[in-house]
Amino acid sequence: MNRLALVTLLLGLCSNAQAQNNIGASQCKSCHEFEYRVWAASPHAKAHVSLSDLQKRDAKCNTCHLMTADENGPEPVGVECERCHGPGRYYHRRYVMRDRELSRFVGLVEQKPEQCLQCHTEGAPSIRPFDFATMWARIDHGREARLKWEKTRAAAALKAKEAAVETEDEP
Repeated sequence: MNRLALVTLLLGLCSNAQAQNNIGASQCKSCHEFEYRVWAASPHAKAHVSLSDLQKRDAKCNTCHLMTADENGPEPVGVECERCHGPGRYYHRRYVMRDRELSRFVGLVEQKPEQCLQCHTEGAPSIRPFDFATMWARIDHGREARLKWEKTRAAAALKAKEAAVETEDEP
C-alpha cells in the first residue's frame, strides 16, 4: 500500500470517538520504557486517587483527573500518556512512530505549555501557579532525558558485567 493510500485510510479511521482510540499506558510501555517509568512515578499516574467519590462524578474534576484505561477496560486511571499526546490507536505502531510526519498527521501531539494549561488552569486548586519549566523538570521524559537514562543503564550494565568477570577470575 502506498503512503497516500495509507494516509487516506488512517484519516478515515481517525473519525472515531477519542475514547475508543485510546490504547492505554501499558501499550505505550512496550516501546517507551523510560517514558513509562517517568509517568508511573509522576503525580499524573495517581491523579485519580486525589479525587473524592463526589469529585469523581463531577465532570469538571474528572475531565482532567480521570481516563479510562483503554477501549476494553472500564477501570478509571490517572492522567495517561494519551491525555497529553493524543489517542494512540493510529500512531502507536512502530512504522508510524518512526515517520515523524505521519505520526503527527494521524494524531500524535507534541507537547507545548498550552496543552498543559488545558488542565493546569488558574481555576484549578493548587498552592502555586502553574509554571511549565518547573513542572516539566519534574516529569521530563523527552529525548535528552531518555538518552541520559539509557547511558546510565548501559554504564550500570557494563559495571555489573565487569564485576561478574572479576568474580569468575577469583580462585
